[in-house]
Amino acid sequence: MTTLEKYKAIIDGKPVHIATVTAEGNPNLAVASDVKVMDGKNLVISVNEMVRTQENIQHNPKVVITAFDEDWKGVRIFGEAKFYETGKYYDLCRETFFGNGEVSPFGATKPKGAILVTVNDVMEYV
Repeated sequence: MTTLEKYKAIIDGKPVHIATVTAEGNPNLAVASDVKVMDGKNLVISVNEMVRTQENIQHNPKVVITAFDEDWKGVRIFGEAKFYETGKYYDLCRETFFGNGEVSPFGATKPKGAILVTVNDVMEYV
């Protein structure tokens, strides 16, 4: 497995796509821009909207995330996600992405939650 640290420059604070699956087996794709690599195996996403994504993770934690640089070289990340409404990951999102009074494009002044993704596999797009 490749470490996430290698892809930090194209993940941290950049738009990524996160794919989940509904209880009925239908795909769902969302975009998140408040993202931070925690370490070689974990990343956190601030939840500002993403209602379906949150619901899907509660019944099926498997996710796929894609991120690209300006040359369309990137990474596909396969992992398992967990949603937090409180605690250290929520606090990290609040401090990192809203700590200076930032407001989301949807008018949020704090996250609705945090998604912690633990990576199982990484595949490069080259």
